[in-house]
Amino acid sequence: MARVNEHNVPAYGFLTLPVIVLTTFVLLPTVAGLLLGFFQWSGGALWTSETGWQLPTWVGLANFRRLMVDPNISAGIFNTIVFVAATVPVSVLIAFVIAVLLDAPWFRGRTLVRTMIFMPTIVSIVAIGFVWRWVLNDEAGLLNWALSGLGISATPRWLIDGYWPLFWIVVVQIWRSIGFCAVLYLASLQSVPRSLYEAAALDGASRFEVVRSITWPMVGPMTTFLLVTGVIGALQVFDLVFIMTGRSETPYTTVLNLEIYRQFTYGAYGYAAAIGVLIFAMTLLATAGQLAWFGRRRGTR
Repeated sequence: MARVNEHNVPAYGFLTLPVIVLTTFVLLPTVAGLLLGFFQWSGGALWTSETGWQLPTWVGLANFRRLMVDPNISAGIFNTIVFVAATVPVSVLIAFVIAVLLDAPWFRGRTLVRTMIFMPTIVSIVAIGFVWRWVLNDEAGLLNWALSGLGISATPRWLIDGYWPLFWIVVVQIWRSIGFCAVLYLASLQSVPRSLYEAAALDGASRFEVVRSITWPMVGPMTTFLLVTGVIGALQVFDLVFIMTGRSETPYTTVLNLEIYRQFTYGAYGYAAAIGVLIFAMTLLATAGQLAWFGRRRGTR
């Protein structure tokens, strides 16, 4: 362990402010959220001059036992896992294909196409949600207007009926994520030695064989990064679901973060914190599992 001396005192001084900010806005709220899951609290003032102290009530594991029997939580876990499994791998795979095409020497207009596919990433998620909500509107939406022009009039209510809302939320998320992943893949492709491609060309390898045997393995670290961070972000999905479906309480559109919001509106802060602990555990397990799996794959190569 490094000793504190006159040489490293300035370094510790520079670290003081970041540590204070991290502790205040990350560590303490995280610990408070974990502890709140063991209490029942309606979110009111802890002390008033009229009633005195109104501390949260200790309920032990009651909130966590409720998680096991709550049908909304079961639906939320299922829909969240479906969302993660449907959006992250598909986004990464499509982005890789696009990046390979953009990196091809014969491709023209690379800058324009790269800007176009990256645009959804920098546009506000609120704007994206409302635009797609208008497109999918069952009365005056662009999609139904286009289908009616093709003679198709019997269409479902895209954002209400069954699993159609979840399907379209997945589609929008994939469309929104592709640009970010593709740009990072493009940056990663620039580090692949061109001599490998030249050697493969001399050996008569096809384009598909080059991509499979050279390009894909060489961008492996970027793939790991995109999958891990993509899963972490997808497990926290809320804004897109809330904007596109509103406060719909059907089990087909319930995700865990949306259920946290609902419990906050009901004044069940302790139960909402317990759901947050569940999401944290799922995120931790998913991240650790992916890193362990990718680590073993690298070790066997």
